[in-house]
Amino acid sequence: MTHPDARDEATSLPRHTTPTWEVELLISGVAVFAMLQLPELLDRYILDWTPRLVDRWAKLLFVIYVYAKSAAIILAVTFVIHLLLRARWIALVGMLSIYPKGVDWDHFKLGPNAREFESKRLGKMEDAIDRADNRATMVFAMGVVLASILCVVTLAAAVVLGIAWLLEARFGVRANSLWLMWTIAVAMVPYGLAMAIDRRAGARMAPDGIGTRVLRAVLGFYSKIGVGMANNPALALLSSHRGRRRTIALIASIFFIATFAASTSYYVARNPDAYGSYDAFPDEDELPSRSVDPAHYDDRRDPIRNAASPFIQSAVIIGPYVQLVVPWVPDRDGPALDKRCGTLPAERQLACYAEHVRPVTLDGKPIAPVFDIGEDARTNRPALVAMIDVRRLPQGRHVLGVTLPQHGPKDTAPDADFIPFWR
Repeated sequence: MTHPDARDEATSLPRHTTPTWEVELLISGVAVFAMLQLPELLDRYILDWTPRLVDRWAKLLFVIYVYAKSAAIILAVTFVIHLLLRARWIALVGMLSIYPKGVDWDHFKLGPNAREFESKRLGKMEDAIDRADNRATMVFAMGVVLASILCVVTLAAAVVLGIAWLLEARFGVRANSLWLMWTIAVAMVPYGLAMAIDRRAGARMAPDGIGTRVLRAVLGFYSKIGVGMANNPALALLSSHRGRRRTIALIASIFFIATFAASTSYYVARNPDAYGSYDAFPDEDELPSRSVDPAHYDDRRDPIRNAASPFIQSAVIIGPYVQLVVPWVPDRDGPALDKRCGTLPAERQLACYAEHVRPVTLDGKPIAPVFDIGEDARTNRPALVAMIDVRRLPQGRHVLGVTLPQHGPKDTAPDADFIPFWR
């Protein structure tokens, strides 16, 4: 008969089990679904807001997006891996309760050397369970720590972006992405200098000297705003036991992978046809008037993922009018309108816009559409709308051409958007 104490020992958790394992499982299990949806939500926000801004501000917003999405990716991957590692740990604990004597190496058809090597590598099952337990906790802690760091960086970058917006709106100071990144980098220079001086000369400095007081003031300030090991105990524990250089290399690698994934996912979202084996497929840039792009038809376009471009109601026009909607592109339409029509009265600017900024052709012949002020109903972004009479057109294929204002001689964008339609 099995002794009760032996039975309890076989069915109980290992003695060195991490005390937070239940909370870790609860957090990972609840948060993993939200974290898997967060990257897509961030994609929708950046894809919706980028067309509303000039190129400079779109790049600044992209920096915030990359930081935020990197944190979301790290958390999502962390929770998924943690759940898998915890499931493995639970499986090992359960199997040990079934076979409390551990692995019986005599039942394997192994030679003496292989048996010795394998048994030493595995060790006791209790030790293997402890390693699995510790590994899961390490992954959980590391992921949360790194995501927290990126959240702080995202918040700091957002604050700097808000200040930049205020400076441009109030004082006309133009900001760009380099300005934002250099501001964040320069803000950390005093802390880096203070740490270097303290490490090299702190022991030799007079405790009550002015240099020591300045050094302590700088370190104290940055500590209060969240910089330093004291504000990140989990990272401090990891660095002190795993090695500072090894930890820094691991953090840098994870950050690089996360930011690369965030940037690449944005590119793929904006250019879904950029991946795949389509080298032999005809290039729409070489035959723009033969391209039937879903972005040019309201009943087929994706208003979030497609770039802002002119569109009509459908590829097949049944009624007497084609409704041409030209979304306002701040980085192109604004400067072009100011340059060509800025000195004209407001009532003449729309006609000037149709003639000089966005000339329209129908089957290669210029037409004079009358633009009205409207908006893209599916994105709530400003747009100009023209109703083009097509009652006299014969049945068959026709092509609308809408000129695209250029940034300058180095602009690689096409000169016009071509929209085929059928009567």
